[in-house]
Amino acid sequence: MKKSEAFPTKYFKAVDFNGPLQLEIETVRFEPFERNGKSEEKAVIYFNKHRSGLVIGPTVWDEVVAATGQEDTTDWKGHRVELYKSETLFQGRTVPCIRIRKPDAPPSTKKKPAPKPPPEFDHEVRFR
Repeated sequence: MKKSEAFPTKYFKAVDFNGPLQLEIETVRFEPFERNGKSEEKAVIYFNKHRSGLVIGPTVWDEVVAATGQEDTTDWKGHRVELYKSETLFQGRTVPCIRIRKPDAPPSTKKKPAPKPPPEFDHEVRFR
């Protein structure tokens, strides 16, 4: 059992993230967080059919705007985005992070048809 399974959190953590993952935005909420004894609100994106939210800052906010084409969080609902693992410089160290981009293509809900068997060949060579 992994630590993340034993102590689940309601937010994505880059160290536990195995993406990429295509998700549909359900809502954005501003939630209080404690930092250095001070309370501050941060934006958290929640996704359809997924229990974890993604806490975002200005950089990821801009990535969501680029992926959705919408600047207002109220217009992000229903847009599909792809979360992927990356790295960033934080306090002089390179650390894992989660980024957002526009998916190349929406995932297909249809099953691909089974490939057709190759045609039967007549291996006999005929000369005229």
